[in-house]
Amino acid sequence: MAAGASGGKQGRLVKNVVKYGVRYGPLAIEAVKHGREPAQQAIQAALAKRAARRKAVEHALTVRDGSLLKVIKDGQAIFFVFSGDAIVTTYPPVPQATYPELLRHADLDRRESAVVLSAQRKRLTDRLPNPRRRTR
Repeated sequence: MAAGASGGKQGRLVKNVVKYGVRYGPLAIEAVKHGREPAQQAIQAALAKRAARRKAVEHALTVRDGSLLKVIKDGQAIFFVFSGDAIVTTYPPVPQATYPELLRHADLDRRESAVVLSAQRKRLTDRLPNPRRRTR
């Protein structure tokens, strides 16, 4: 009797999946087609930002009194690497002639030490839940 009850539920589930698949399948396919490119661009932008920050922190660790300043320009994060009060470089690279324009309204007191940033770096394992073992 239990097998018949679960068979009825599975039959209804299959029927509903087919019904909604026929009804909404073409819409889902079009959404995936049109949504794929913007989603890929967003992911690539996030990965590029993370890579630029990582490179900037690594570079700032190699210079004397290394620090970082994050400046937003046209929706893109630009990380300035400082050695003391001198600008060493930017990640991603921007022309040196644009430095004064980018830093015009920036608060240079908000620079963060590279040593502090590297110590704060969160590890992936810190964000994952702790797995619990089942005991039998």
